[in-house]
Amino acid sequence: MTGGSAEDTFARIGDPDWLKAQGLFVAEGRHVTRRLLQSAHYRASAVLVTSTACESLGDVLAGLDDARRPEVLVRTQSELDRLTGFRLHQGCVAVAPRVPMPERLPADLSGPVIVLERVRDPDNVGSIMRSAAAFGAAGILFGPECADPFYRKAVRTSMGAVFGLSIAIAPQWPDALADLKAQGRMLVAMTPEAGARPLRLILDQDRSRPVAIMLGSEGDGLTEEAIALADAAARIGMTSDVDSLNVAVAAAVALYELTGRTD
Repeated sequence: MTGGSAEDTFARIGDPDWLKAQGLFVAEGRHVTRRLLQSAHYRASAVLVTSTACESLGDVLAGLDDARRPEVLVRTQSELDRLTGFRLHQGCVAVAPRVPMPERLPADLSGPVIVLERVRDPDNVGSIMRSAAAFGAAGILFGPECADPFYRKAVRTSMGAVFGLSIAIAPQWPDALADLKAQGRMLVAMTPEAGARPLRLILDQDRSRPVAIMLGSEGDGLTEEAIALADAAARIGMTSDVDSLNVAVAAAVALYELTGRTD
């Protein structure tokens, strides 16, 4: 636990910069903690719980072998809140070491992938990860200036979906997009521009290539450099009263279209 006690670590989980510097992330809530404990790729080092939360996680904790069993601290809700400095969701929180993220997604991923550029809101990132898991996306490529997918709010909003996705964080941009094209993926840039074609028509026209759905920042959308590398620009049909969708909603709609394409 970074050279200190588990209690010392839990006392600082409200400081995202400290957590990242220590190579740790936080899973908050019983469902998210359960997903972490069940993950084959991440291992909780300590869990702070009320007795009720501990009982609800008892089956998964009992099933862990010694090498994966975290330190478990059982406290009252008021003790949890006092130690961490905030009201803990469902009386349960875990800390785990970060895993180094690759710079590229594996070339052999069989499903669609999501590409994010400058999506800065952790709630949006978490929601997109949750939708990606729900609709069968194989992975997410994070470009520059995106929120940390292991930020506490992003992990919580994803409902633990982050633990089951293939994730890459690309430092070279937009070169990473050219890499995806070289893997044989069709890059589809999502935009509200009227000149873009409806997403469904683009997907129906080319069924031969796996798809990478590209989404940009909450305010400005994708950069011109990213759009220039796309194979197609797509829009989601809306009434004229609305000019655009929240990026997390747009991701969910686009992934739903892909699900309809592959079912």
